[in-house]
Amino acid sequence: MRPLLRAAVLTAALVAAVPLVAQSPAEDLDQLLARATWYSIDFITKLSSVVAEERYIQDSNVALATVAIPALGGRGAAGMNTPRSSSKHRELKADFLIVKSGAGAEMWTPFRDVFEVDHIPIRDREQRLAKLFLNAKPDAGVDEQAKAIAEESGRYNLGTVQRTINNPVFALIFFQPEVRSRFKFSYGKPDRRAGEDVRVVDYIEEARPTVIAGRPGEDMPAFGRFWIEHSTGRVVKAEIRVEVKDVKANLTTTFKNDERLGMDVPNEFREEYDLRDSRVSGIASYTRFRKFEVKSSEELAPPPPPPPETEKQP
Repeated sequence: MRPLLRAAVLTAALVAAVPLVAQSPAEDLDQLLARATWYSIDFITKLSSVVAEERYIQDSNVALATVAIPALGGRGAAGMNTPRSSSKHRELKADFLIVKSGAGAEMWTPFRDVFEVDHIPIRDREQRLAKLFLNAKPDAGVDEQAKAIAEESGRYNLGTVQRTINNPVFALIFFQPEVRSRFKFSYGKPDRRAGEDVRVVDYIEEARPTVIAGRPGEDMPAFGRFWIEHSTGRVVKAEIRVEVKDVKANLTTTFKNDERLGMDVPNEFREEYDLRDSRVSGIASYTRFRKFEVKSSEELAPPPPPPPETEKQP
């Protein structure tokens, strides 16, 4: 037994003496980004079958233009209409969903269908967007109808501006394979508050034209950070920043797991815009996540009833 024991000890010593080949930071980052890419694709695929209720609060340091609120008809409706032409505060409630569109369903289009403005109902509560896309037919003009709803809802923004990047999942587009190569990624300063397995990844857009566009021909390069779970590629927080002449924007989304649905969902979206003569901020929170399913229009007819039994003649 003693020679065998000495051999085992010697082998262990040799193994300990051989240095482990450590993975370089660049290789580790590439693998992390690959996991984040697969995660973001799966995230959007699952989220595109979910409708959420969005509570969106907007504030400004100066009074911005607003549209009058068309209150519902009926008892007391006349007194509910708000004819203000400007305001510093606005609260919206809307149904929110993400729709995958395009030839290869590679586009992620967000839609808001506002049903309440400053605590005043502006239409009967109905899931117009879900019904619209569920009942879609190739020649039904669904895109035009959805665009009309989006434009209608965008009118109620503070400043009556229909912003295109106030989307809680917009940053995840940067992980798409055809978009990711346009950015330079690097490890950032650790954030211990986020958890031991979470890595902070900085990014900056290098390619032109940029993903976010300003005025015609104006590039708006994005930069910011992602908080990514190292073992899974799960994105727990995302930040987008833009700084160009007269415009500074900072958009941050946090995500959470919805145990009832068994998937991750947006939790809170914050935005800040420093403009030439104003500062606008917004906070959106998301609740009441519910799935909708596309069901076949074909219905199976129930089986015919059995023929009545005839009495046997003796």
